[in-house]
Amino acid sequence: MGFADDGTIVLVISDIHGQPPGASQAEDARPDPPALLRRRDGILPTTAAALSLPERAQPLTGTASRSTQPPEPHPVVAEILAGLGTAQRERHLGRCPEPALLSRWLFETGAGSLEQARHALSGAGIICRHIREDGDPRHGAHAAHCRSCAVLLARLGVTSLTPAPAAAQGGTFGGDTLGGPTQGAPWSVGTVDQALAAAGWRPGRGHAAKAEAWADVLSGHRSPQGHPHELFPAAFETWAELGEITLQPNGPGVAFAPSAVVIDPLAGLHWARVLSDLGYALGDRLAPLGEELGSGALLALDTEGRLYGIDHSGDWYLGHDVLTGLATLLTGAAPHRLEP
Repeated sequence: MGFADDGTIVLVISDIHGQPPGASQAEDARPDPPALLRRRDGILPTTAAALSLPERAQPLTGTASRSTQPPEPHPVVAEILAGLGTAQRERHLGRCPEPALLSRWLFETGAGSLEQARHALSGAGIICRHIREDGDPRHGAHAAHCRSCAVLLARLGVTSLTPAPAAAQGGTFGGDTLGGPTQGAPWSVGTVDQALAAAGWRPGRGHAAKAEAWADVLSGHRSPQGHPHELFPAAFETWAELGEITLQPNGPGVAFAPSAVVIDPLAGLHWARVLSDLGYALGDRLAPLGEELGSGALLALDTEGRLYGIDHSGDWYLGHDVLTGLATLLTGAAPHRLEP
């Protein structure tokens, strides 16, 4: 276990290993999600897209939506997204720039059916890029289409101009080998344990030297605006216990597509300003933990050890401890979207 700044005990992985997601020691009820005390400044990170059309000299452009409600999709787009299974349904469904741009053009052309939509989009191509903080090497890099958008583009016959393949996102399964939801059975509490074991993790695992090296790099970094990284016991204890590992989902998603996770705090090296802004909005401090593979969403934890995800569509509360938060991602459970 670790200790928060006020001296209270913070449970880390070994303390709750093998317990059901959401159960800390003898507690059965999950604590309420934290509330944003104020709106977070800025729109980063986000993704931007450009839809090229033969009928237009200039492409249609737009960014992902971080608003409370996603943009209204065209009926054809809405029908395709509504028909997605959990293997393709992302938590940010409908908030990416691709559905918004496709809907905008279909509304303009008056397409009323799937056949008409495909005709209106004949010869169309779309490309996406990351928009990140200044100095982040991923700023301006190609952003892979999420699993939901990849299906949408395929159904509408739109060519992806983004080199990175959408299938590079971890967590795509051809069958339910564990007897999970598609077989009528609930997720077992061993799902996260299996992912940890497969990654080589064991209770009591210690990587203090690695955690110290991460802390040294993070403490020496400042955002272009001068924001430092926050370092605190809960973060260091978690880094030291998990080390640098990659966790793969081992079944289909419960509510959304499951995601693979890499534990590496340096994935958030260039996110100091975003973490500072969100921490201020929460009335807490945040430190990076790793990232969600495919989407590039950053994983961060606060001084109490609660886990968060930050992606192009908004800020998400994943769980009141690290194990619960990892379970949310690895099993495709529904996270809590943070709203002011």
